Amino acid sequence: MNPKVIFFDWNKTLSDSLFWSNLRDSNHQHNQYVSTIEKSIFFDNRQLINPWMRGEYSSEDICQIIANKSGVPYEVVFNGLKESCAIMKLVSEEIPGLVWQIKAKGIKTVIATDNMDTFSRFTIPALDLTELFDDFLISYNLKLLKGDVQEDSIPFFDGYLKQNSLNYSDVVLLDDCIDMGEVYNRLDFKIIEITGKDKLINVLREYAA
Repeated sequence: MNPKVIFFDWNKTLSDSLFWSNLRDSNHQHNQYVSTIEKSIFFDNRQLINPWMRGEYSSEDICQIIANKSGVPYEVVFNGLKESCAIMKLVSEEIPGLVWQIKAKGIKTVIATDNMDTFSRFTIPALDLTELFDDFLISYNLKLLKGDVQEDSIPFFDGYLKQNSLNYSDVVLLDDCIDMGEVYNRLDFKIIEITGKDKLINVLREYAA
């Protein structure tokens, strides 16, 4: 039986695009800063990433911290982040067509992502994702991560499911990370592990058929 809703993870499931990837282009005017920026946030201040995804910091806050600690001009850090989020790409050009076929069968498609404010501010409008997906669950807005599970509930999803009169057994999550799978499985919330583009496309073809 088909699910009523398919939830899609974003990073490493629908997209492999990365923050500040635009600065990696050797022709970019600020290419010399990319390694410093990446080291500052992904290594030296890695402890800020989850709080950022939980809505405790804005992109401006994070970029100011990076600028203060690394010496890279704030405008370079922030504009580089904004630009990279606006040029993110889906892992396959087949995805939109398959999603439309799935929606035509009456299945809702919802992006469910542990992500920053960058996603709603820059990525969704730039990629016109509201035209393709029915809704968005973003950790920054919910103040919760998908892995914030309790004994008998999954708070990240509970509000959406309640609003739409759905049970855990009515939905499926496509995600590269299944660390929280034990609780999900016990509550009959199906997760399909996405190990790469080919796996994602095969799963979507099955649901679209």
